[in-house]
Amino acid sequence: MSIRQDRMADEIRDIVASCFAGGQMQDPRLQHVTITAVKISPDLQYATVYFRTMPGEDVDTAKRGLDRAAGFFRARLAEALDVRRVPVLKFFYDESIEHGARIEDLLNKI
Repeated sequence: MSIRQDRMADEIRDIVASCFAGGQMQDPRLQHVTITAVKISPDLQYATVYFRTMPGEDVDTAKRGLDRAAGFFRARLAEALDVRRVPVLKFFYDESIEHGARIEDLLNKI
């Protein structure tokens, strides 16, 4: 990714994550959600937002809540970013911790 993409992705991550901190989110499906990373397309039109939930929480329910709140997040991004078009947000569960644990388990078995 380019420096502009990295900078924009970091700003989007910070803005979306700050929406959870200020008590702005009223949806109970989003109480235990943490934004972990954002990747943005080269044309800055699409942003992939990765999230995690607390253990035991339903990932599908959290994803539905995030999809429902995408307009709210885009409105906050429009206020904070100086861009012509606010990126479309797509939400995906961040499986990196499980993936890392699986690799570590495989290495321990060797």
